[in-house]
Amino acid sequence: MEMTEIKFPCGNGYLTASLPTGNIAYVLTTRDVAGLENEKEAITASLRKPIASPPLLDRVSKTDKVVILVTDNTRPCPEDRLLPPILTELEKKIPRENITIIIALGLHPPLDRPEMITKLGKEIVENYRVLNHDVNQTVNIGTTSRGTPVDINSRVIEADFRLSTGFIEPHFFAGFSGGRKSIAPGVFSVRSAYKNHSFAMLEHPEVRAGNLKGNPIHEDMVEQAKMARLDFIVNVLLNKRREITHVVAGDPFQAHEKGCQIESEIVGVKVPHLVDIAITTNSGAPLDLDLYQTCKGIDTAAQITRPGGIIITVSACSAGLGPDSFRELHASVSSPEEVLREIKHQEPIGVQWENQILARIQLKNAVYLVSSLEDNLVRDMMMTPIRTVEEGLEKAFQVLGTAASIGVIPEGPLVLPLLNS
Repeated sequence: MEMTEIKFPCGNGYLTASLPTGNIAYVLTTRDVAGLENEKEAITASLRKPIASPPLLDRVSKTDKVVILVTDNTRPCPEDRLLPPILTELEKKIPRENITIIIALGLHPPLDRPEMITKLGKEIVENYRVLNHDVNQTVNIGTTSRGTPVDINSRVIEADFRLSTGFIEPHFFAGFSGGRKSIAPGVFSVRSAYKNHSFAMLEHPEVRAGNLKGNPIHEDMVEQAKMARLDFIVNVLLNKRREITHVVAGDPFQAHEKGCQIESEIVGVKVPHLVDIAITTNSGAPLDLDLYQTCKGIDTAAQITRPGGIIITVSACSAGLGPDSFRELHASVSSPEEVLREIKHQEPIGVQWENQILARIQLKNAVYLVSSLEDNLVRDMMMTPIRTVEEGLEKAFQVLGTAASIGVIPEGPLVLPLLNS
């Protein structure tokens, strides 16, 4: 039997698997775009000629207190390369002591000093005020039209000028990452999360990867970002080598939409038909840090897998499962139906949005997982633990037959499958 070798990103390396060539229906990858020749120059140029905004320096006054919101270590946004040109530009007008960098954690755990250095660079951590967002230090500034309480980090509200960095990629319920997400969920409260990520919001038909139009979660986030007065963004697009390919800076909403439009053209891949088996990843480190984040790659695979089909996922999960409540909800019941029923009737509970998305997939597809997690933990999440992709395929063929078709998405959440239907 002829075999095809495919490399799957896993942690900081790759896992190579041999797949039967005759069964492979397609391999979905993003269009490869060259990195910018000079990232620093491109970032500086974007600050001086932004989208739908005067230049950055014209937007700030000498006495302004400036807050810069940055992503955490679950995102590959290259803040260590983005921040230096931004800070250099700002400091032409503003004293360094007036600048505060806040890690927009959302509900993720805080970064310790070594993690901050890895993410932002030693120079920045040693010479600037760098803080983790604290969900308990928020102030309410109103309510959105959809009833979400807008509780925002008090330092963000007290600032005179708010700038955020970010990375634009498909997002399984916000449509795309970046832009307004630095505010919501970046620096909002648990109470805000439960409303914006509620059972009803996630069930809306327009809530999906790659879609902003009519997406209530996205629209609610935009409303929160406007209320919190997000002033300016510097967002990037990255290629497979994590090089910056595009910088979109300026108006938080128009610049973000421009970036999403460019990203759609790069990552959108036409899919001729659904397959019996989908094999994917969470695109390696830092995205496959835990199983909680890995739901993004699983969701992408679900879009190309027929009902009754099987998803095989490769994810290092070196930091474990994720929040304890994520495991507890799935482990407390015996079926995906019960997970969804529990959320619907008991919300707010834990990190219900991730359980909801995973359970919704598990109603339709079995999930096999290659990871560093203990088997009992994988089973708690209603998944089948496997050691290799090949072992997963062998099990899947026993269930679906040896002629089962295979779709491969080596970089799971970075691809946007576009079904012909």
